[in-house]
Amino acid sequence: MQSVKGKGNRLERRLWALLAGCHLRGWKKNVEGILGKPDAAFINQRVAVFVDGCFWHGCPHCRRKLPETNREYWETKIKRNVERAQRYNEQLRQDGWVVVRIWEHEMDDTGMVSARIIRALESRGAYDDTI
Repeated sequence: MQSVKGKGNRLERRLWALLAGCHLRGWKKNVEGILGKPDAAFINQRVAVFVDGCFWHGCPHCRRKLPETNREYWETKIKRNVERAQRYNEQLRQDGWVVVRIWEHEMDDTGMVSARIIRALESRGAYDDTI
């Protein structure tokens, strides 16, 4: 597990490239001061974007197989990750944020992902399609 990168991993880099490719402005990477350290955040619009790995966050669509060794540890770890994400979502929403959570497997459909982010920005009156 030491080799698992917490910041700047492949998924995050794909998200950042997608945001740049959509010519969206005003977002920041891995924002430390926001609960959960979103992978990207539009601070002025209060939109937080997270990309969750299917294995690490227990994707119900992928249902990735757990390692055979130390299975109880992995079940507990993934369950904690899921619960933490739910707590962060609730708290961020209470604090006035729009939360966008994207599954790893959804990153293959960049059109859908960008549309979800743009909808979140539009809900804040913060997206101008002429950009």
